[in-house]
Amino acid sequence: MSKDLFGNEIKENPVTINIYADEIQSKFCSYTGNEWHYIGLIVEDIDNPLLDDIIQERFKGNFDTASPYYVKNNHIMHWSEIENADEKNICKRWFEYILNPDKSQKKFYSYILGLNNSYLSKEEFDQKNDFNSKYNRFFRSALKYAIKTFFGNKKIIVENIYHEDGQQKQHEYFPWHCIYKISEQEDIFFNCKEITFLPKDHKVDRRSNLIQLCDCVLGVTTSIINGIEKSKKSKYREELADCYLPLLIELIDNTKNSSYNKRIMVRFFPKEKTDIGDPKRYRNQFYTNRNLKYVEEKSGQEELPLF
Repeated sequence: MSKDLFGNEIKENPVTINIYADEIQSKFCSYTGNEWHYIGLIVEDIDNPLLDDIIQERFKGNFDTASPYYVKNNHIMHWSEIENADEKNICKRWFEYILNPDKSQKKFYSYILGLNNSYLSKEEFDQKNDFNSKYNRFFRSALKYAIKTFFGNKKIIVENIYHEDGQQKQHEYFPWHCIYKISEQEDIFFNCKEITFLPKDHKVDRRSNLIQLCDCVLGVTTSIINGIEKSKKSKYREELADCYLPLLIELIDNTKNSSYNKRIMVRFFPKEKTDIGDPKRYRNQFYTNRNLKYVEEKSGQEELPLF
């Protein structure tokens, strides 16, 4: 806790946050064939709300339901299903918002964790429920890392954790276990006992706009890493990848003086395949550098894989 000039402790106001989450399963590396899972988090500081801004960007401030533009801007956004100019334009406005620090600096916090499933030791996880066992453990560690990195030693109150509705909802532990374990071990406080699962459709629940945004950020990141398969409609995602690419390059290069530093992060784990008891496990197995297949395809030059 900080102190004033007279040595008196200054009681700082806590930071109250909402967390939105989504995942991508079983993406295969174009170079190595390794299987990857990705966890995506968006953190909203409730005192600097993100949701209203994202809705504003979606509709360009035009909320007249009788307007033809309202329909154009009211599509459900799912990265892999972007197939027309209207959907591309919504997503592009969101990306341009993220890229503009004057708009997003105090509002948009994001962390993507890529897990090299081919390097994880199967013996350390539930053999009968392999994905959920891994996801539960790494989701918890991703939450802790994101919160501590974004907000340092400030007192944190998590108002809600939202996740896209999916198989995790039915899991015995996932809806509550991460909250229980983090509150038991960390100086992080929760006003929720379980994760709230949201539908994909923002017309059903307006908060799903941020689930859709999380999907798009995850989607563009993994598409730049793994490349975009050519099709009649891939041009829309390629234009969006070009828009987001400068940001991702800064994250991959881990640029220390980046305006996104400690606010937008992408990391990968583990760097090496190890067995239980291997001393290599004491090394930092997180890293940021990956080859970008999309960039190499555009340049016509492919490099040897780093990992």
